Parts: sequence; structure tokens; C-alpha cells
Amino acid sequence: MASYALAKEQRAFAFDATLPHVLEIESGDTVTFETGDVAYERLSKGESVDVIGLENFNAVTGPVFVKDAQPGDALKIEILDIQVRRAWSVWLPAFGGLGAHTQSTQVREISLRDGRAHITESLTVPIRAMIGCIGVAPAEGQGSTFMPAYPFGGNMDLREMEVGTTLYLPIQVEGARLAMGDLHAAMGIAEPTWVSLEAAGQATLRISLEKNSGLHYPRLRVGGSTYCLGMGETLEKAYQIALDEAYALLTHEMGMNAFDAYAYASAVIDMRLGGPATSIVMAVVPDPQ
Repeated sequence: MASYALAKEQRAFAFDATLPHVLEIESGDTVTFETGDVAYERLSKGESVDVIGLENFNAVTGPVFVKDAQPGDALKIEILDIQVRRAWSVWLPAFGGLGAHTQSTQVREISLRDGRAHITESLTVPIRAMIGCIGVAPAEGQGSTFMPAYPFGGNMDLREMEVGTTLYLPIQVEGARLAMGDLHAAMGIAEPTWVSLEAAGQATLRISLEKNSGLHYPRLRVGGSTYCLGMGETLEKAYQIALDEAYALLTHEMGMNAFDAYAYASAVIDMRLGGPATSIVMAVVPDPQ
């Protein structure tokens, strides 16, 4: 299998099947996606979001065309490595969960060293690099890299999207057309302030096809558990979709009968939130022992 690297300049500002792809690969190939942070650097120097252009804050590297990928298949994306080289904390008035607590834009570069992000010299947190935005092209129109997130991916901001996780995305167009961006040096679950420690760096992914998967929503494999995603107009609807997806996993894929699946779900499934761009709930299904 081949390995490739994409530069941060090979970027797009939407998920869109009409955009020319920047790389064509075979199933099983590995691609390193570089991402940048020039928008945050400009913001730190006093330029406004309007002048910089909102689209520049969540540019995605790609798209990548995967040979033989067709609608109905799934893209299996193994996160092999994430490296972050510079990070920022950004506080914007009227934006996010704590936007009401500032009257001015505040930007601070966060030093990354010795495995920790240094908010100050005495206040540090572990670096836990992760991918905020990743997706394939929709069957029609464009998909935003900001909001909402979609059944084909997007700005999902899942804390679990770190090294060792495998993501499965339902493919909607020929070639899948995968793109990725928005690296984070650290982020709380569900991105509570709508901003993480935003970072520049690179992520290395192994990209494979699963033919005729029947997948309708993204799915994660983390350790010995499967994370079934639900998305909806409300958290209640997303919760129900995630739980229905988990029940289908137990009955259709694992072969449990209906009552056994119900009892198992009652006993061990955990429900977690995804990022704020869309109502996202994940049903965490541990493998039966």
C-alpha cells in the first residue's frame, strides 16, 4: 500500500462533489493531511473575523478521491498519528457557551511542550490531539465545514477522534472525496465553549473501503466499544437515532434476539454528546464478553 502527504495549501472550504480532488488513492493507502492556523495568527494580530473570512477558520485539506468507492459503501478511516505544532485559545464576544462573559476578542498562543499545553506557566493541561472536522462529499449540494454536521461527517468535534480510533463514514458519491481539518491540541467532551485549543499540525490516516456497508450515520471503534452516532434537529431526536442504531448493531450485526439486545442495552450502553455544531448523541456499545 502507498503513502501520500498533502500540504495545508491543498485545501477546500466545503464538502462538495464538484470540487476537483487533490489526490487519488487505492483502498488501504495512507495519507498525511497537513492543516494550518494562519487565520488564528491573523486574529491574534488584531484583524477581525470579517476581514479574515469565516471560511478560513475551518478550511479542510483535500478532497481525496478513493478508487472504487461508491454510494452505499463505507469509508474506514484509522487514525494512526496526530501531531500538533502550535495552538491557540480564542475567546469571542457572543460566541459559544461563554461568549457572554467577554466584551472583546481575546487570543492567546498556547505553548506546547513536554506533552502539555501551557495556558500559563503554572496552569497546564495534557496534549490530547484530535480531529474536529472530517467528512466526505454529499450526494447533492455542499456541506459546511462549520455547521451543521451531517450523516456523512463534517464538524462533528468528537473528543474520541484521536490516535487509535477508527471512524466509519457512509459514502454518498463516487470516490467518497474525503477531506479533513480543524485539529485540536485539547478539547473537553462536546466542546463546551465551542472553541478548543485550536491547532495546526498533521494527521496520518489509513483509508480503506468497506463495500455495501449499509451504514447510515458515522460510527466509531474505540478500544473494545462501538460508538453509534445519532444526529437530529434536537438532542431528543439524536438520542433516539443513536439508540436505534445501537439496537440494530446488536440485533442485525451481532445476532442477538430482540429481548437479549434490549437487556444488554439496558445494562451497559452509555450515551455521550458530540460537538455543538449539530445535536449529536453517541450510544457507546461495549463488545459482549
